[in-house]
Amino acid sequence: MNEEEDCLDRAFRARHQALRNALYHLARRGWLDGWNRLFNLLVIIGGTSAAADLTRGNSQAYLLLGGAIALIGALQLVFDFGGRARAHETLQRRYYSLVADIQSRIVPTVQDCADWEAEMSRVAADEPPTLRALDAVADNQATAALLGSSRPRLQVTRFENLTRQILSHNASVFPVDPEWTASEVELTRPDAAPAQIETSHTS
Repeated sequence: MNEEEDCLDRAFRARHQALRNALYHLARRGWLDGWNRLFNLLVIIGGTSAAADLTRGNSQAYLLLGGAIALIGALQLVFDFGGRARAHETLQRRYYSLVADIQSRIVPTVQDCADWEAEMSRVAADEPPTLRALDAVADNQATAALLGSSRPRLQVTRFENLTRQILSHNASVFPVDPEWTASEVELTRPDAAPAQIETSHTS
């Protein structure tokens, strides 16, 4: 493999990795934002006069309502859904910006590849712990976007998929589907080899 081919491979791996990470943070941002909005809605509803009217004359219901509002507020404070969502939004934007930089370079040089890899390492320094099942799902989405396929490349179990936003799955293994193949119609460069795709998050 000559230097030009090696640089093309490095550029493709960097593009795939940056897109995968961007999709990962997009999913995390959406999930955390959803919980943040739900809890905000519950606090607003619980504090309305209508809710107070429903519990009027029933001291037990009044105490339950007050306790529920306090619990929701405590959960928001402890887990900081809104703040964490904004952190993932920032990382998402940085990775999409890197994807755009890679896409804009028609003929990448060795220095370009080194710069992209260095930027990936800088962004990774701000990464929170990775949820590996969610990362595998994001990897499948990035692979399908760049290479196309009728099935996911990495195998994720039903349980891992259902708990991808909750559990870290650090001990899980996500093997490559032996029947996976890229689309006949290449979506990126014709010499992109599926075996060259990396399968782990940067953080």
